[in-house]
Amino acid sequence: MRQQRVVLARVPHGAVAEDDLRLATGAAPGPDDVGEGQLLVRVLDLSVDPYLRGALVGRHLGSPAVPVGGLVPGRSVAEVVVPSAGHAAGNLVEVETGWQEWAVVDAAGAQPITVPEGVPPSAALGVLGMPGLAAYAAVTRLMALTPGDTVVVSAATGPVGSTAGQLARLAGCRAVAVVGGPEKARLATQHFGYAAAVDRLAPDWTDLLRAACPDGVDAYLDNAGGDVLRGVVAQLARGARVVLCGLMDQYNDGPPSTLPAGPLIGRRATVHGLVVYDHEDLRQRFTARIGKLLHDGRMRLLEERHTGLAAAPAAFDRLMRGANVGKVLVEVATRGGTA
Repeated sequence: MRQQRVVLARVPHGAVAEDDLRLATGAAPGPDDVGEGQLLVRVLDLSVDPYLRGALVGRHLGSPAVPVGGLVPGRSVAEVVVPSAGHAAGNLVEVETGWQEWAVVDAAGAQPITVPEGVPPSAALGVLGMPGLAAYAAVTRLMALTPGDTVVVSAATGPVGSTAGQLARLAGCRAVAVVGGPEKARLATQHFGYAAAVDRLAPDWTDLLRAACPDGVDAYLDNAGGDVLRGVVAQLARGARVVLCGLMDQYNDGPPSTLPAGPLIGRRATVHGLVVYDHEDLRQRFTARIGKLLHDGRMRLLEERHTGLAAAPAAFDRLMRGANVGKVLVEVATRGGTA
């Protein structure tokens, strides 16, 4: 049996172009390729994430660079085909498969997927997965929120930002979104319930932020870096908490972000660097809390879905240009069938 895979065509410099990645065809693994403690899985929904830009060139938490011709890494919701202990055939798991249709994976690294009624399994790659856990750790552990605080979130309609903004709002805070473009500003307020949204592409966006946060910013979740980080830090309230989570300005080989020390010192601010893997101890509480909020309709998700593995390079390009709306997924196959 043959399968499609997405591999690195050339080392990207700057923004990833579609032709930096290419679709390849090769042999698909079968039952005879499955060893002890392994599963054969079929990829259903593939997660497209900003961190993959750094992973391609070895800049993601020490991961090795992907060689030219190598498989693009990535996590998926996958269906178990050949089972192992604890994972029956037909069950769904979240697991690192890379960008391909079939994979043999270690059973120990496959997380069973259970979602509330009415919630798609793909939520395990977004609000109920790594992005959601990052947001939960930021809001419940690092921000030390008090009801009435003004909480600013950048990249506020993505899976991390939208989860954080909704959690802050549910904690009794005033959540303000920083987004790229008027359509995302509309989604921030109308779909996710932010009290206000500021378009960072507007020439006077810092003035608009000041108007939206007249008493200053008590807590800030930064997913952007660069000018956005500096612009928000300049408007911190005394005793503010800043959580650094993402560096969109650097993913495409931009200049290093710098923190303006003066406002941080003057406002007696606290700065936390957030790496989601440090907060695995929160996973059980996080899953229960977010699952209930989704089930009750008090939290909303937003997915941008693309169909077919061949669509993955364009979907990644769209994400890295900030043109996406919501969590980016590629539907590779459907459960019990094919895409």
